[in-house]
Amino acid sequence: MNRILFPAFSLLALCILLCTACSDDAQYKADLSQIQRTIDIARDSLSNELWLEVEKNEVIKLCLDSKVRTWETKLHSKSLNDSCLAFQVPTLIGVDTINVKFFDTDSAHKINLAVGMKYFNFKNEEVLLGYNKYNEEELNQLILCNMKNGTTINCSHKNHDPERFVSITGSYLIDKYPVTNCEITQLLWDSIPSKTSIVNKELKEIMERWGARKRASKRNENCITKDSAACTIFLLQAMKYANARSVREGLKPYYRISPIDAAESKIISYGRYIIGNYDFDLYSQDLFVQVYIDETSDGYRLPYYDEWMMFARGGDKKNKAPWGDSSVTFEETAKYARFATWEDYYESEPVGQLLPNGYGLYDMFGLVEEHVLFKKNPFPTLYGRPSCLKGGSNQVKKDEKNTFDMNPYWKDVNYGYYHSNYNGGRKGGFRLIRNIGNNVKWSNDKVQKNEVKSNEKSYDFTTIGKELDSLLNSLKKEPPKKIVPQTDTTTQKRKQEKVVFEGYIKPLSRDILFGVLSDKGSVVTDTPAIPLIDKIPNDWIRSFFANSNFARVAKVWVIKHPKTNVKKIKARISLLKSDSTSYGFNPVNIELYKRGEEGGFYVFQTMTNSKGKPLLFSKDESDIGNYEDAVILCLKNDSDLFYYQMLK
Repeated sequence: MNRILFPAFSLLALCILLCTACSDDAQYKADLSQIQRTIDIARDSLSNELWLEVEKNEVIKLCLDSKVRTWETKLHSKSLNDSCLAFQVPTLIGVDTINVKFFDTDSAHKINLAVGMKYFNFKNEEVLLGYNKYNEEELNQLILCNMKNGTTINCSHKNHDPERFVSITGSYLIDKYPVTNCEITQLLWDSIPSKTSIVNKELKEIMERWGARKRASKRNENCITKDSAACTIFLLQAMKYANARSVREGLKPYYRISPIDAAESKIISYGRYIIGNYDFDLYSQDLFVQVYIDETSDGYRLPYYDEWMMFARGGDKKNKAPWGDSSVTFEETAKYARFATWEDYYESEPVGQLLPNGYGLYDMFGLVEEHVLFKKNPFPTLYGRPSCLKGGSNQVKKDEKNTFDMNPYWKDVNYGYYHSNYNGGRKGGFRLIRNIGNNVKWSNDKVQKNEVKSNEKSYDFTTIGKELDSLLNSLKKEPPKKIVPQTDTTTQKRKQEKVVFEGYIKPLSRDILFGVLSDKGSVVTDTPAIPLIDKIPNDWIRSFFANSNFARVAKVWVIKHPKTNVKKIKARISLLKSDSTSYGFNPVNIELYKRGEEGGFYVFQTMTNSKGKPLLFSKDESDIGNYEDAVILCLKNDSDLFYYQMLK
């Protein structure tokens, strides 16, 4: 650190302490005469902790209302006169400082710079948390459902995370924008491999893109303020980035990560999680890792669900979304959220192009989905998983009629919308927060009227379908050989990636094939991919369908690993809606049998020439089950998801 002294007799006697480079060693040094913004500060304001919100690479003129004896900073800077300093803001998101000394005291006063972040000091601030999916009238409707075992259950609607007012006190830093590709590349430079050995097509493409970004960059080079948001980051990678940012600033990392022998992700206890080992070196050790929260750390971390909801609302206490609700036009929504603009599955767009919310935060909706953690998961359809993604992305669709697009319709995205991330294998974006000093306190938890009792068992329930009378009448004693429907709710064009696999089975959601069994025992495609039957009323009809062109076999590719080198897999299958919420139907336990290898993966099928049962698909949820001669799954709409949970 160099010291520059002025002549002692000068009234402008001034000392500037600065290093030859900023905190990012090779940052391009801007022309400090090209001032972009002037900030005036009263000396009296330095008696309390002072935070200035600045942008990356910005050239700022900082002036005090008293003569300054000494400026101390690592930033690229120069003195302009006896009370003003010009400096260049660092190129990476984070915190930097400038210390000031005056002539009448030897005490230093610290000015904190929040680079690319917003600073909040809440003092008993009332905020609205939760989201009411159903209004009071809908909650009061009694809905009874007859289950297959003859019992009747209460299927009435419930708000699992009801709206409630909470008072918060504490200091936060939060990223103003989603973390960008450049930020990831620079801070995780040593973790990004130049080449990847991953065979899976989509994962390989994701990792190769990161390698290409690294090759196209120079270490410690400038990251532009509004670079493209990172959109192919997994949960574990976001946690590791958070730790790296903490270490960079001398803070204790928030996450403690270690390998673990596990079959699925879950919240073990408060502050302890199991998540999928999705990293740049995918599955180099174990398929899952254990994450401990270090509560003594006030370093960077992902927001918890309630925190994200608070920051996303930005002080809003009445609307369903920043743009109001679903009654507005798409054009009005597009002022706040980058929806329906994607062109590349592996790339996003620059941050900060639209209007911010009430807290001055950009892109809380649209552009990229954001990883958040649960302290306690309130949503039954997420099966107690540690995380989800919030806010929707630029892949949210504008046209509701586009049934072949798995992404949500823009009118369905609001404060309450979330996307499942069962094992942390859903790629997305994120932003980080930091609770300075771990001083946050929540109080006065006031739940709104339309809460229902937390101990009530509740299901989302939809009844569609019709009796197959005409088909049953046509069968009689000699059923026709071919009665496969040529059109159904899947319109013969259902995409294979519309099936979600989790646990060990899920290297990617699209690694599944529905087809028929060939003479050699392999699965080959047929049309339609999923013949949908209206109803299967009795054992005889089920047996007929199981031996007809209605029957299908599922084939999946499983990552090769000592733990997946088994003869068969036991899994549980549930039906979810397109927004990943549950219909509430009974799940089905099923077995998949190993049948060799393909492309570096193990292949498992629900049926081979010697083992297993055919799959049938019915519109009627009462048909669901694992029977002696077939497994029957339910399907209601094109966009439904099959969720596979590993059992053994």
